[in-house]
Amino acid sequence: MSAGANDNTLHCGPCVGVLCIDMATSLSLLARPGRYPGTGSDKAKATSYLAASYAKWVAAAGARIVPIWIGRERAYYASMLELVNGVLLPGGAVYLDDEDKHVEKDPNLTNLCVQSVNYIYELALELNVAGNNLPVWGTCLGFQLMLKSAASAAGAAGAPMMRDKCGKIFDAKPLQLEPGYEAARMFRQLSPEQAKQLESVPFACHQHRFCITEESLVGSKMDADWHVLATRTSEEGKRFITLIEHRDHPFFGCQFHPERAAYEQLFAREDACRDAHTREGIQLAQYFAEVFVDACRRNPNRFDSVEQLSRHLIHNWQPVFSGQFNKANWLEVYLFPKDVDYMRAVEN
Repeated sequence: MSAGANDNTLHCGPCVGVLCIDMATSLSLLARPGRYPGTGSDKAKATSYLAASYAKWVAAAGARIVPIWIGRERAYYASMLELVNGVLLPGGAVYLDDEDKHVEKDPNLTNLCVQSVNYIYELALELNVAGNNLPVWGTCLGFQLMLKSAASAAGAAGAPMMRDKCGKIFDAKPLQLEPGYEAARMFRQLSPEQAKQLESVPFACHQHRFCITEESLVGSKMDADWHVLATRTSEEGKRFITLIEHRDHPFFGCQFHPERAAYEQLFAREDACRDAHTREGIQLAQYFAEVFVDACRRNPNRFDSVEQLSRHLIHNWQPVFSGQFNKANWLEVYLFPKDVDYMRAVEN
């Protein structure tokens, strides 16, 4: 441990592990060797990414950010969940299994993050059942994968078919809160004014073609464990879940993208979520980051030293300005080669 460092230094802010996602088709140009600032791997092709908006979203609530790699063995995720204070599962565009791989246009797409989420959820569930608070937040794809993993962990029939096609939904809308939402852990600090704004301000940015319905939740016999807090009905008439939390453990999920309200104000392409970029919209979206990070603060994990913490933080990598390209859906992204690893120890 560095001179002057102490336990308070290592835990003055919780560390949130943010899972990387398999490379998106829209980032293929940036994935080419030499097109991104690496860490000794500039000649390697990027195979995964992390949208910087997720890191900014939880950092604004007081968290430190640690990237979590995909495509690793279960032991790696077990070791990471002993260090971080919570895990964020981001959105993305991957196929869930070989049956729906043909839906995607890019044959080079991978889905390593699917198994990674399975490992993370299984381990987080074991920790929480044992009384060790380890929060998990899933956004969009991350939310879908979390519930799919939950169904598999519960041995639910039909777990592979948890999500449905709900049509192309790219817009920002208010929430449609469900009766009884007030009892949720997530809304304990919600003021009456904020509750009104949740249902009137278009802050919830949707960018998806798949969704999870209450019918799927009930069919998988998971409705006893998960509390549906908000829903939405698509233009095709399909009612799907937009906000959920586990009844016993600090697991949260949303189909919309709260990080996009403040941190994805696109300009080189049409911004489908422009209505969310208001002061009220940004404040409402940030409320959910505060809920998640506050839950992470209750986790006691610590890195062993300042050096170990420093080697894992996202600050070791530089984001790439992707927002200048009209095909990119993010302003900034971190790009990682397949063999990426944390920094080696540096002596002071």
